[in-house]
Parts: sequence; C-alpha cells; structure tokens
Amino acid sequence: MKKSTRWATAAAVPVAVIAASIVVPAVSATADVDLPDKTPQQVLALAASSSGASYSGTIEQTSDLGLPDVSTQAAGGSDSSGVAGALELLTGSHTAKVYADGASRQRVQVIDDLAERNVIRDGSSVWAYDSKTKEATHATLPDASGVERPSVLPDGTAVPQTPAELAALVLANVDPTTTVTAESDVSVAGRDAYQVVLTPKDASTLVARATLTVDAETGVPLKVVVDAKGQADPALSAGFTSVDFGAPAASVFAFTPPADATVTEATAPDRASGRAKAEGTHAEKTVVGTGWSTVVGVTPGAGSTDRASSSDTTGLLDQLTTKVDGGRVLETSLVSVLLTDDGRVFAGAVDAEAVQAAAAGQ
Repeated sequence: MKKSTRWATAAAVPVAVIAASIVVPAVSATADVDLPDKTPQQVLALAASSSGASYSGTIEQTSDLGLPDVSTQAAGGSDSSGVAGALELLTGSHTAKVYADGASRQRVQVIDDLAERNVIRDGSSVWAYDSKTKEATHATLPDASGVERPSVLPDGTAVPQTPAELAALVLANVDPTTTVTAESDVSVAGRDAYQVVLTPKDASTLVARATLTVDAETGVPLKVVVDAKGQADPALSAGFTSVDFGAPAASVFAFTPPADATVTEATAPDRASGRAKAEGTHAEKTVVGTGWSTVVGVTPGAGSTDRASSSDTTGLLDQLTTKVDGGRVLETSLVSVLLTDDGRVFAGAVDAEAVQAAAAGQ
C-alpha cells in the first residue's frame, strides 16, 4: 500500500473517532432564560425527535486540538479537497451555511477565502463540490432513508461540522459510562434553549465533557461543545450564530456542476447489505474497548483511493506526527492516532500509549 494512501486514511480516522466518541462551541450563549423544567433525559429525547426539522442558518465551527493552524498550508497546497482539507477543518475556525428540509434534503457550504466547499443532498442524489479545485463528486444513494450525509470532502473524509451532526453522535453514545446533568437555560442565536452536559465516567478518556444546547421549541441542536482534559478552551465547537426555522427553497438543493468542473461518479455504500457495491474495496474496521475509551482500527481496502499523493500533504503529516516503534503517532488534546508501518490505522479519544496497546493486541 502506498504511504500516501495510508495517510489519507490517517486523516479520516481521527475525525471518525471524534465523531464516534464525543462531540463539539464558539458562539456566544446568553443566560437569563427561564424555560419550563425538563429532565436531562427529556432534553435528549427532544433533540432526538428533531431529525426531520427544516431550517437554515450560519454556523461558526472551531477546533483547538493542540495542532498548529494549517489553514494557510492547506489552502495553498494542491490537496485542499483531501488530507490537507481534512486537517484544515480540524484546526482554526470556519464558517458554514447550513440548510435542511426534512430528513432527505441538506446542504452545507463551508466558506473559505475566495472559495467554498459544498455538499448537497436532494433525496438519493448527493453532490460534493470544491470551487477552488473545481472538483465535483456525485453519488446516488441506494436507499435515501437512514443513510448518513456524505462528507464535505469529495474523497469521503468525514468531518462533522453542524450541531445536528455532532449532537446525533453524542446521543448515540449516551450509555452507563456517561453521567448526564442539566445546566442553566440559555439563549443561542436568539433562541431559548435547554442545556445538558455529558461527562464520561471513564478516567482513561481524553474527553472531559460534552455540552449539548437544544432549541426549546423544535429540539434542533443549536450548539455542541467538547472539552478536553487539561485544556481551558473547548477542543471542538459548532454553533449557530443565526438560524431560521422556515423551510428553504427547493432551488437551494439543486446543483449542476460548472462546465469546467472535473466530475467523478462515486460508489455509494449499500447500507441494506452492509457492504459496498464492489466488495473488498472498502476499509475493514475493528473496535477495541467500549464507551469513551474505544479505539477504532482501520485496514484500508484494496480499492482505497489515493488522495494524498502530493508532497505538500506528505510533508504536512510528517510534521504533525512522531516516529514510534512500528509506525507514527499523531497526538492531540482530544484524540490519538497510530499509523502502523503495515498500513493499519488506530485511533481513539485516549492517549497514544493506549492506542498503541490496542493495536498491539490485534
């Protein structure tokens, strides 16, 4: 397997682990709100019931994982839609426009300097377009129901960005390893909201807490914050600065690639059978441990695409990782990633030693 292909997987896995273990603040919230009392469980149920809501708004997303801000390097390189693009979204601050009309129509526009990245879903049709690279990727979902929205990055790197995406991940991880408590009511983007805090009981995780802010009327998550242990500023955050709960116009979800765009038709996974249309071409995943200290291992499939071939990407990742026995390690305040010499990738919201121990047992 090419080193560059392994690096592409390495960039995707920490995001997936963050998504699977935790979630995400950076917009201001004002207090002095007094809503009818709800238990933490009732607030979580309210959030879970909002998946088919319609709305549009502007989101501010920030990341402080102890990594250098690579937005300038990523923006200037040739791989902005691949690994460097994923790293860019995991550092610094970003603004996005989001639109939703029920469960099968969504659009996310990540606003860059003089450019933007779009993911548009209209039923079973999904487009991803990067105006800087002029690359467009189209996929037809085999089953429009229950299929998660593809990434903003055309190569499929999944970087959760909206409060709804992050909240869904938090809700999926509420189990006996988590203490859930209610916080004071607040106002976010002019909307009254409930707050709940999820605190891991597992001492080995790097996650200190996750705070979920839920619109009192619609249940739509307005803001999600993840704090790392030993760090004053939130590690990840996403929240609305403005929001409108009217249904967006149908034209918002229509997309035709520009005439000068390079268009790729992607193979969408078949969720019904649990495998891709082309067997053996997608990554195999293993899970070690449970709860907040889970470590996910990935062995890329034979057909994994090579989206990290540029020297810019290789140099950037070499700069961010440390050589260890059997591979290289990326350590952040919230997640650790091990890239083994034989091409496997292991990541978890635990320290590097725990990830290496999990890999040694596989």
